[in-house]
Amino acid sequence: MDIEQKDKGVIAVLLKRFEHERYPRIKLLVEKVDNGDVLDQHDLTYLEQVLMDTHQVIAIVTRHPEYGSLAKETLLMYEEIMSKSQLNSKKVS
Repeated sequence: MDIEQKDKGVIAVLLKRFEHERYPRIKLLVEKVDNGDVLDQHDLTYLEQVLMDTHQVIAIVTRHPEYGSLAKETLLMYEEIMSKSQLNSKKVS
């Protein structure tokens, strides 16, 4: 199997994961921090796993830049979630 075929399979899996797992979870986390809550340990563990998975995504996006804007926007959403959680924790302290 050549790299192009392998990439197509990985991209299909990543997009399905994004649609069915990652994006719904992003929406829940956004709602949580928008309501003034902070991320709990379960949320932080999830975000840590997402960031570890980013290395695989970066390799794919390097070869397939047409997915770059989706990857960038997703990372910006995670960054916003973490920033809001930090702000919320300062309000509670």
